[in-house]
Amino acid sequence: MKKIAFVFLCCLMGAAFGKAQSTNQYFLFIGTYATEAGPNGIHTYQFDSETGTLRKVQPVTELGNASFLAVSDDQTNLYAVSGSKVNAYDLNPGTGQLSFLNSVPSSGSCYVSVAPGGNAVFVGNYGGGSTEAVRTHADGSFDEGSVQLVQHQGSSVNKERQEAPHVHATVLSPDGRFLMVPDLGTDRVYQYQLSTTSGEILTPASKPWLSVAKGGGPRHLVFHPNGKYAYLILELHGAVMALDYAEGVLKARQTISMVDKGFNGRLSGADIHVSPDGKFLYASNRGDANEIAIYSIDQKGKLTRIGRQPVMGKTPRNFAIDPTGRFLLVANQDTNEVIVFRRDENTGLLTPTGQSVAVEKPVCLKFAPVQQAPEEKLVAMAVERFRQAMTDPDSDVLASLASDDLEYVHSSGTVRDKQGFIDEFMKRWTNFSKVDILNQTIKISGDNAIVRHRLVADANNPGYPSKVDIIILMVWRKEGGQWKMLARQAAKIPE
Repeated sequence: MKKIAFVFLCCLMGAAFGKAQSTNQYFLFIGTYATEAGPNGIHTYQFDSETGTLRKVQPVTELGNASFLAVSDDQTNLYAVSGSKVNAYDLNPGTGQLSFLNSVPSSGSCYVSVAPGGNAVFVGNYGGGSTEAVRTHADGSFDEGSVQLVQHQGSSVNKERQEAPHVHATVLSPDGRFLMVPDLGTDRVYQYQLSTTSGEILTPASKPWLSVAKGGGPRHLVFHPNGKYAYLILELHGAVMALDYAEGVLKARQTISMVDKGFNGRLSGADIHVSPDGKFLYASNRGDANEIAIYSIDQKGKLTRIGRQPVMGKTPRNFAIDPTGRFLLVANQDTNEVIVFRRDENTGLLTPTGQSVAVEKPVCLKFAPVQQAPEEKLVAMAVERFRQAMTDPDSDVLASLASDDLEYVHSSGTVRDKQGFIDEFMKRWTNFSKVDILNQTIKISGDNAIVRHRLVADANNPGYPSKVDIIILMVWRKEGGQWKMLARQAAKIPE
């Protein structure tokens, strides 16, 4: 364990402490295709949902053809397909750093999703025409001995694109009990029931599939926030289907085009998303239109096309609505950029913000909140521990809280050892009573945190003024998902 320098006078702490990240900060993970220069990989940016700005925060995680990504619900793991395998990463929710765990083979994989509890991952194999399910360990890594492969059979009318099964997505139902699998090659959406605890993970639902119009080419599917409706994009027909949903079964109710009558260009529907408020649906057409089709959703789930937004580039293979619903970001694969649009939450329409980032061959966008340790919980834990320990402080209590791996540095530059820290603390603390906590500040870096308390205390020692300011500093480390206090120090603020 590396030693941590612990400076305990506030005159040295002014620049060291900052507020925890606010909830308007998100990581944006960008999956890419490989380029002639190399594997490219997963790019990590931080997105400000107040301003729509992006800034790079981590080096690229190299992975050739990282064409689709998925983030676990607890934001501690990221999964990425790469053609011949699917890869598991540990995700640091405070920094966005990815650390490779392991991988399992796949067959032309193009899509990945994660069960709500994080205990299983589902892969769509476009090349192999199969659905793949694999259980995970507690750390999010794959249980390599539990891979289930469900092979699809059949073809459809488009002999160039539908000569065999081509699974294009694996989408979990809102309650996590079923998996919807659009297969472009067979013009079906397969419906599976899940068992993520024992036996085979996937078994056919009561109705094993939904058939769509011949030559439609089902690609991606998204559920409405109310869980009663779903929407399916047909890549080859350039259309969107509105579906009713209940207990693992989809039922078609409406099909609506992405383009006007008379459009003669190439159709290629790609991605589809519903706004967080459930009022609007967006679908990307990466064919000759290069635009986002915009639909309103009525109270019964029916769609009405209300507009279109050119994507200011070519081949919008994937796009994402930020979790706040204020912005929509488009990955333009063939013009090597991610473009930020502002979304009017009343009309659903989009306008360019002028914000963009250059990324080679972007093909997938996934958001995850920047998660610092929950401030209220961390402060409450620190305050309670502080009060308990200081009710009747003694050197044994301090020794149990201090760490031999910490250096305690006085403002003079003198390094104190553990016993010196305890002696200094006891000398100072026995002079004070009736402590009132004025404020707390947290500085978090990865799995380390420092909590700074500003207090006012009554002084029993005649040599002190009647009221003195005190700084209490606590060093915490996250171990096994839990925050543990490693050390604490206190000092009177010099007048």
